[in-house]
Amino acid sequence: MAFLKKPVLSKSNSHFETIIGSSSRIDGNLSISENIRIDGIINGNILQIEGKQITVAVANGASILGDIRADNIILSGKVVGNLFTQNMVEVLSTAEINGDINYVNISMEAGANIKGQLNKINDSTGVEAATHLVIDQVKQKSSQA
Repeated sequence: MAFLKKPVLSKSNSHFETIIGSSSRIDGNLSISENIRIDGIINGNILQIEGKQITVAVANGASILGDIRADNIILSGKVVGNLFTQNMVEVLSTAEINGDINYVNISMEAGANIKGQLNKINDSTGVEAATHLVIDQVKQKSSQA
């Protein structure tokens, strides 16, 4: 019996406490406190809980319709939304991003498709301000529904 080796998502060496499988779809916002790998579909924002340091990984074939806020973001799949990171964004060659990337550090491989602006943040204060704006927008939309 042969075992297939799962492809490496990134050069980062993160352990993922939660994996959302390729056959899963979630409609709604996620507030997360641990590292997460997404292989499926998320229709909603992914927000790191304050005071935590996490990695959000979006695998090749996965799709996110919403913003992502985390210390570290690894993208190999598709995101329609803005990214906010306080540390590192890794954009792999198969990534498709339709939205702005607000980052402190960034790594991009040739072949990645980005439709949006790259906004260098000099410190985490700028990211926090942008993140609070997104959170306020989410709360406002929720109260209108």
